[in-house]
Amino acid sequence: MSLRARAASATWWSTVEIASRYGVQIAVTVVLARLLQPADFALIAMLLVFTTLGAILINSGFGSALIQRQQITADDETTAFAIAFGTGLMLAVVLWFAAPGISVFYRQPQLVALTHLVVWVLPLGGLAAVPDALLTKRLHFIARTRTELVASSVSGATAIVMAWRGYGVWSIGWQIVLAMGLRAALLWHAAHWAPRGRFAMASFHRLFGFGSYLLLAHMLDTGFLRIQTLLLGRFFDAPTLGYYTLAQSAQQAPASFMDALLYRVGLPVFSEVAGQPAKLREVLRLSMRTSMFVFLPCMVGLALAAKPFIVLVYGAKWQSAAPVLTILALAVSIWPAHVLNISAITALGRSDVIFRAEIFKKVFAITMVVISSSFGPLAVAGAVVFSNLLGAVVNAWYSRRLLGYGLLMQLSDQRFTLVSCLAAAAAGWAILHWTAAGAPATVLAILAGATVHLGGSALLANPALHELLNAVRSFYARRSSQAAR
Repeated sequence: MSLRARAASATWWSTVEIASRYGVQIAVTVVLARLLQPADFALIAMLLVFTTLGAILINSGFGSALIQRQQITADDETTAFAIAFGTGLMLAVVLWFAAPGISVFYRQPQLVALTHLVVWVLPLGGLAAVPDALLTKRLHFIARTRTELVASSVSGATAIVMAWRGYGVWSIGWQIVLAMGLRAALLWHAAHWAPRGRFAMASFHRLFGFGSYLLLAHMLDTGFLRIQTLLLGRFFDAPTLGYYTLAQSAQQAPASFMDALLYRVGLPVFSEVAGQPAKLREVLRLSMRTSMFVFLPCMVGLALAAKPFIVLVYGAKWQSAAPVLTILALAVSIWPAHVLNISAITALGRSDVIFRAEIFKKVFAITMVVISSSFGPLAVAGAVVFSNLLGAVVNAWYSRRLLGYGLLMQLSDQRFTLVSCLAAAAAGWAILHWTAAGAPATVLAILAGATVHLGGSALLANPALHELLNAVRSFYARRSSQAAR
């Protein structure tokens, strides 16, 4: 298969896999939000500050290094596995004994026992790291689709039953651990992998030389995300953090979907053409046009309909999260540009550039969040908006330096999408503003916005719409051809 055909097939199956996983997770979250209280979600969010950073350390950038390198050995794989699993065990022990301190910091006694449960995700994540990277490198997303769907469904069903039976926050804790355990077991089975090599310092230095910069960059990125929870949990009560956490979760679901899809498919594909800068630039432009065409109007629509969306999906008790969701949805609306610029730079092997960029961006971002945290959730969300805008400018500057595709060219490529998106937003706002609040008005506003966006793009001859339709037609033509054979 050609690179375009393989990328289209991988994109399709990766989309199915990620959509299935996030679809199940969103459905479970909706049910749990109606069964549990905001304070329950806040307690888990307090612990995710530590476990998410631990998960980044477990990978140590080795997963991305395995994907980026065109040739890897059994020693490379075994070395990456030993580091990931060993780091997971070590961090679990550290957090286990740190549980009383975490409880005192947040003034939540229940966190001691809850920490002792949730720390198990760290060694389980270490077990999954290498099989996950190998399946991604091979663009084998059908197996990943089955894995993620089973893990999300079983753990989600377990959490719902536990919440219904009155286990409260423990239902979410067991959901996280069970999902990671099932995922690790199924990924090993799907990858048909076992550590057949040996731990080799040469492999360690080779992989860590690339992965160390990505590790530090990811640590900064995750630290920025989790420090919002850390500070709000420390300065405000649990329900306030619960509202912010739900808004952040609702905003992150589409952003994480796009992040996983673009990085997972983009890095292997970009890596194959990394030696041809002109071709890499064109693949980057096409990817950015089509992904922004889909993602930008979705997030603007979510920002406009935040309150009716929250009330309709999660229930009236969560409506205090709506203003935060509006701001955070706008903050992440340009996320595909961030992910794709970073993926292209990574494919060039310039993880050092990514690290330098992340230092500059995250020092500014974390400073903004720290300053704004004492003013409440809305101020923190506003700081996220300014930080993401600065990040987009910095990423585009490095893309211009390395690939000749800078901010002005990227904005020019999005001009038709921006026009149709603004028109769609105006149509949606008018319906929401001039009609009675409720599900019918929300659905009508979404349909009107989508119609205006697609119709406007057709009238403007937006290349992104043409490229998207071509990709869909090409994929179905190949599927029909394969079925006929």
